[in-house]
Amino acid sequence: MLDVVFACFSFSAVCAAAKKFPPGELRVCGATKCRTVNPAQSRASSALLWGEGRVPRAPTPRVGSPIYQLRFKEGPAWTMMNARAIRVHGLRCGRFERGKWYRLSATLRGLTAGLKPKRLSASVPRSC
Repeated sequence: MLDVVFACFSFSAVCAAAKKFPPGELRVCGATKCRTVNPAQSRASSALLWGEGRVPRAPTPRVGSPIYQLRFKEGPAWTMMNARAIRVHGLRCGRFERGKWYRLSATLRGLTAGLKPKRLSASVPRSC
């Protein structure tokens, strides 16, 4: 029984640690460059992805509309976003639904300022 309690505690500690992004690890990318997300925006990203409660839905952007990517420094993009909404690919599938867009918090809305956008294509990566 003690082994089960220890395993559960260890698992929850690993999950809690995964919610914090090291400084400089999280980046927002446009068509030509990426920039590091500041600490406040990193905390807001973590709250959006791993927080409690329901994430408000947002309308699906039209094909051709400007989009950006949120990614880890040495990894693939795991979100597409525009100035007001985000779509998550294969991360926290119980929290986010396939093909759905979710509203960004006010802290994250300025994340893309000054970056040249990519354009949303008709074929986008699968999400969840």
